[in-house]
Amino acid sequence: MRGKGLTIFLFLYSFSFSINAQQVFWASKVLAFSSENTIPFQPSANKAIQVLGKPNVLPQFVSSGLAWQPAKKTQVGQEYIKVGFDTLMAVHQICIARSFGDAPISKILAFDSLMKEHLLYVYNGTAVAHEKGQIWDILLPEKTSFKVYAISVFVESKDINDQPQLDAIGISESDNPIQVKINIAEDAPKEIVRSNLGKGVNSRHQEFAPVISSDGKTLYFTRNYVSLLGKPKDQDVYFSNIDKNDKWTKAQNIGLPINTKDKNAILAISTDGTEILLMNKYHENGKLSSGISRSLKTAEGWAFPEEVKIDNFYNQSPNAEFTVSADGRIMVMSIQRKNTVGKRDLYVSFKKANETWTEPKSLGKTINSIEHEMTPFIAADTKTLYFSTRGLPGYGDNDIFKSKRLDDTWTNWTEPKNLGAGVNTPYWDGYFTLPASGEYAYVCSFNGSNKEDIFKLTLPKTVQPDPVALFTGRVLTSTDKQPVTASITMIPRNKLLKKEEKVYEPANGNFKFVLPLNEIIDFIPNASGYLAINETIDLTKASSYQEIKKDLYLLPLEVGNKGVLNSLTFEQGEAKLLPMAMKELDKIVQAMIEIPTLEVLFEGHTDNQGDFQLNLQLSESRVAEVKKYITSKGISANRITTKGWGQTRPMASNATEERRRLNRRVEFTITKK
Repeated sequence: MRGKGLTIFLFLYSFSFSINAQQVFWASKVLAFSSENTIPFQPSANKAIQVLGKPNVLPQFVSSGLAWQPAKKTQVGQEYIKVGFDTLMAVHQICIARSFGDAPISKILAFDSLMKEHLLYVYNGTAVAHEKGQIWDILLPEKTSFKVYAISVFVESKDINDQPQLDAIGISESDNPIQVKINIAEDAPKEIVRSNLGKGVNSRHQEFAPVISSDGKTLYFTRNYVSLLGKPKDQDVYFSNIDKNDKWTKAQNIGLPINTKDKNAILAISTDGTEILLMNKYHENGKLSSGISRSLKTAEGWAFPEEVKIDNFYNQSPNAEFTVSADGRIMVMSIQRKNTVGKRDLYVSFKKANETWTEPKSLGKTINSIEHEMTPFIAADTKTLYFSTRGLPGYGDNDIFKSKRLDDTWTNWTEPKNLGAGVNTPYWDGYFTLPASGEYAYVCSFNGSNKEDIFKLTLPKTVQPDPVALFTGRVLTSTDKQPVTASITMIPRNKLLKKEEKVYEPANGNFKFVLPLNEIIDFIPNASGYLAINETIDLTKASSYQEIKKDLYLLPLEVGNKGVLNSLTFEQGEAKLLPMAMKELDKIVQAMIEIPTLEVLFEGHTDNQGDFQLNLQLSESRVAEVKKYITSKGISANRITTKGWGQTRPMASNATEERRRLNRRVEFTITKK
């Protein structure tokens, strides 16, 4: 049918947020092309294969490696690409997604199953102008009389330095205009309260890379000083605190040894606020080199940063960003390596027992594209990942997307979804960071005048990551309530979850743990010369974020000191030791091994349910089980005495089962040392 001269109608449609009901088939294979551009260190960028599948760039009108671009030549002329489709069908329209360049589409040919050529469109100089960042839809007056197997698109290059870029080519049998969606998260709000953090934080200089503490009370960020001529002068780390009026105080320079005469930047902070991750390796002579470092908080301030060692670490980009999970075991980084899909990709590394990290592993092609994937952030739930890219359809330059981790490989993710126009602007957006509550987000955006500021976003619950609990407190002596330097072990009863250990230093403030909901978790403090008193946090009925403030206690190993074994509770009417009770008794066993003269009295108690005399016998049976367990570990029986009190000495009301359980307990007293 070549030369039939089909009458066509041309339409230009802006992107909408949903796709019409008609099915659109995007090109699935490249059959031929005139040339393709070559970009050093990005072997697939701008290749013909980038035109396949749905649009990856639009509605952003930017030069991108995610679109086919003809090779830059010494003279202008006509270029073409020919693509095939998996489905043979008569078509009513052709969709051309052009993401960059002003060169007109000069001709479109269709091919049937016999590869016979059919002319669908010829540019005559009077067609509707191509508008930036929009789909060009060619609507035929009626369906083709043949089934389309392939489409060839010809473009007329006008400038050897500005070749056009085609993002996608699609066909449809419907006469409804094709509208390609931005993949917006279903829970993305249309409107979000967005506020500039004000003069306390933002200045005439660039403020970027915000890092919020887990409790949301301290904001760390990097300030890039520029001269009046706009040239970089210095780059330092700053911090600001929330005052009692919920305002950010005037930012303070974090000072030496974090800030030097070189460029300094903060990357992440630990949940308890005692460790920060910093860009670059620090040297004693004041110089910096490529890598990352960590600094630990001491009573005197931040310690000199030490190198963070990652197996086979290298980065082919001059830039990088890093984030660390709430438990401190997972690091996600934006770097460029030999196996990078495009520019910078997101990689994951796991902390090893010797404090070094495993070799970076790519998060995979669901997350990574030809463009930069950058400014990653792992939410407190350790499942939700936020990052910035322009490798997916968005509203401007880089947009912020979120994805959920599907398993523990860290390579299987849900399809990234745009956080919507309430979060993303027409400009560059990145550095999305959240406190443990997830109630607020802090984000960095260019404000349109090439100046970067930090903004606070009030997030509705529909956008927040999975809720967690923030457990904070101190480690104190059970006798005079004095703080004690101690290690704390968090042990989830769910064996699928990993235990976590932290060191508590009183000079640094409270300890902090981020806890998963719907779990029971035991905490054991440990310090030389003290006996641990376990604490159990039950979150099985929790459904929303909560903050738990509770101190942990250590019993000094001195004669007369008395404690309650919190894990040593019993089922009603039972004397059998539960697994967690055995772990707590092991602490006493260890103390009796270390101090051979130590002797202990165990006293058993019950609730008020049942017969008085039977309860007395039950309490005696319970402490007898305790003595039996301890002697089975090699401790002499004459170092242990027992006493049963039945229901006569309750420590809580017996009105409810939850309170009665507290009365079914064992107490201990140091009788000799």
